Parts: sequence; structure tokens; C-alpha cells
Amino acid sequence: MLSTLKKISLSLVFSISISYGATMSDVQPFVEKAFKLCKDKGSDACFKEFNNPNGKFVKGELYIFAYTFDGKLLALGSNPQIVGRNLFKIKDKNGAYIIQDLAKIAQSKGQGWYDYLWSHPKTKKVTPKTSFIKRIDGNMFIGSGIYK
Repeated sequence: MLSTLKKISLSLVFSISISYGATMSDVQPFVEKAFKLCKDKGSDACFKEFNNPNGKFVKGELYIFAYTFDGKLLALGSNPQIVGRNLFKIKDKNGAYIIQDLAKIAQSKGQGWYDYLWSHPKTKKVTPKTSFIKRIDGNMFIGSGIYK
């Protein structure tokens, strides 16, 4: 039988791993919650929250990003210092124009999933990632994803 202290320690470790170990099933509801914030509070307020590294839209490796259709970065929870840059021509190691492809999904379907390679915010290694994105207010989209 485990002592109370061991039970508490195991419980804490399990809680922390659940909080930060995002899965595919976590991504779309996370984006939907972010979408609701944008609809309720407006894009300026939601982007401010998305860019807050200690806010409710940065959970370990799960964070919200936002772009205009022409590639301007509006929010990036993992690295808000680069907000404002235009990443329209950024390619992954396979030659895919990531932001252009994401914008096409948002424009044509309104929302969807996309697989690509992206720099992991913690390890800085290029890692396979899949993201769910959703169109907001005219020419913008938000999204989030998981590293595989």
C-alpha cells in the first residue's frame, strides 16, 4: 500500500503530464475556445490574450497562433516577440509554404487540419506538426497544433 505522500506525489506527476501532454483531441476544442473569445471580445482583445505566455491560451506545447491571409503574424503564444513579421513566404523543409497553405484552407473551407514541419518551441528542432485552423473576421485565421 502506498503512503499518503507517495500517492500525492504520483497524483501531482499525473496531473502535470495531463495538463501539458496535449493530444489531437485537445487541439480543435482549444481553437474553438479561442474562436469564441475573438467573437465575444474582438480580435484585439483575443490577440492580446493569445500573446500572453502566462495566459490561458498557452498550455505547454499547446498555444494559439493568428495570421492575416497575406502572412502577417498577429499572435504567437510560444514566441510573442516575433509578432508583426510577415511569414507569407516561409517554407518548411519539404518546401511547403506553410502560411499560404493554412490561409488557403481558411479561405476555401473556413477551417481544417494541416500537417507540416515546424520548429519546436522548447527543443528548437524542426518537428512534424499538425494544426487545426479556423477563419475569423474576414481575412484572418487562428489555430493551434501538436508536435508529433
